Amino acid sequence: MAQSNVTISGNWFMGYESNKTSGTPGNGTVNRIQDQSSAIIFNGVEDLGGGLKAWFQLDTRFGPDQGNANGWSSGNTGVGFMGNWGKITLGRWDLHYSEFAGGLGAPRARSLASLLGHGIMSEVNGQGIAARTRATNVLKYDTPNWNGINGTLAYSTNPFGAEGPQNANGSKGNAWTGALRYVNGPWNAGLSYWHYNQEGGNGATNAATSVTSGATTLGSINAFTGTTGDQRSTRLWGSYTFAMGLRVGLGWDSSKYDADATAGTNMVKRNAWMLPVSYSWGPHAVYFQYARAGKTSGAANNSATGGRAYMLGYDYAMSKRTTLGAYYTKVNNSSRGTYDLFATAVPTNNGDDSRQFYLGLAHLF
Repeated sequence: MAQSNVTISGNWFMGYESNKTSGTPGNGTVNRIQDQSSAIIFNGVEDLGGGLKAWFQLDTRFGPDQGNANGWSSGNTGVGFMGNWGKITLGRWDLHYSEFAGGLGAPRARSLASLLGHGIMSEVNGQGIAARTRATNVLKYDTPNWNGINGTLAYSTNPFGAEGPQNANGSKGNAWTGALRYVNGPWNAGLSYWHYNQEGGNGATNAATSVTSGATTLGSINAFTGTTGDQRSTRLWGSYTFAMGLRVGLGWDSSKYDADATAGTNMVKRNAWMLPVSYSWGPHAVYFQYARAGKTSGAANNSATGGRAYMLGYDYAMSKRTTLGAYYTKVNNSSRGTYDLFATAVPTNNGDDSRQFYLGLAHLF
């Protein structure tokens, strides 16, 4: 502590949510007070001289709704070096799936389910892409900002958990991702690509077990479903903020995964797009988001496998750090669609629809 500059920050996202999913016993209804990934973050920097600095971040997600810790260092956590040339990170970090929230914006007092970029836009008919949570075993480089342009290049030996056994070629698989962003005045745009090859040996099984158990420890986030076969994903986004407080954006995502984790030949693909619109004046802000996923291709039966979602919301900033909000989010599936609300951890059968009403409080410190 004496040799480093250490800061403590974080956030509280808490609220009342009413969730309902059709087609499940009792129509899948649950009302609860729920944490929405609250965090306490420790940052430290040590000046090594010559423009080189060592740094660390320890990001812990906790559950204030039930008073239990959800895993020490379960958030964006890493250590590395930084300078005028950029930043190197070794650790665990959000990659690819979270780019829409950063590039297209997110409600200030939101629930996790209201983030359509994490939900329907990060699935291929129920199959989560990039696990929809932080990748593990990450080596990451972030560029400096060049007149509004910045980029990220990252590699992971296994983004979904521990490596497979050494005697079964457990390190056969890996993932890499690259993102390029442009933020300048009213403009915000970017491109991100995700490339994952499944683990060798029992790595696929280990990955599924690790991430599924992590779904519980990270606030009941349904982070990864389906097979652990190869994945490819490209997402593109852009938004413009007008002087009167109106922000309009557009996001596009093309993703596919291998439905047969052993063959590597059955890639199921879908294209999706989302339209986020927000308007803010004074402490007030209103939100509308619409997303649509097309039917899949490459599977044995691709008919009626699409889905659509929308979110309506309003929040009020009581101060720079405290915001109250109300949001309604709905997912409608085609007869063979299995898209869900992100982080609700409710299994979705073919054609089930889901909705959430949320009243929330956000406090930043």
